[in-house]
Amino acid sequence: MAVPDELEVALNEATVAGLRAEPGAAVSLLLHVLALPEEGPPDPDTRRALVFSGVSRVRVLLRRDVPGEVDYGPALRLADLAAVEEFFASLTRTGDLYGWEFLDAPDLVADWPAEVSLDLTLGPAGAGTRSLYWFNECGTADGSFCIEGLVEFTDVAARRADGTPLAIEDFVADGRRWWDAFHGGDPRVSPAAQRALPASPSWR
Repeated sequence: MAVPDELEVALNEATVAGLRAEPGAAVSLLLHVLALPEEGPPDPDTRRALVFSGVSRVRVLLRRDVPGEVDYGPALRLADLAAVEEFFASLTRTGDLYGWEFLDAPDLVADWPAEVSLDLTLGPAGAGTRSLYWFNECGTADGSFCIEGLVEFTDVAARRADGTPLAIEDFVADGRRWWDAFHGGDPRVSPAAQRALPASPSWR
């Protein structure tokens, strides 16, 4: 299945909430997204997961945001994906993805150190391998951090938090529809409407 380039639109201003191992050479990226159905108000449950398959490599970089410094601190070691999940579970503050560019963008990791926090090889990189970059500028009780990642994969699917499959085309369309509505002044996504929505359930 082709990976739609408009996936980037659906990811803009999403919040990354975790990265989990899946059976086989696969991982899931846990998200809270901006999504609007064809009719009615936005779904109050904003949780969606992107499930990457044919994954050849996963890299994660966790660094402390050092007060008064322009650059982040050195890479903090993460033993495995369980440690990544443990870090996400400790967050007291999260940030959103921004920039509109997340697919096949090697320049976004050009400043990474040679040794990152976690580097997993799950299989050989095949023809048609794509990459997706993600990040969360976040905080815990211990301070401010930036956690970033790059997943190299061949296919992607989507699902809801309860495990219900969601066609990747629908995932993209819901995100595109939200942004079209926002730029078009649709009252369903006005600041007042967004404030009135109940808080989405947590991934944990």
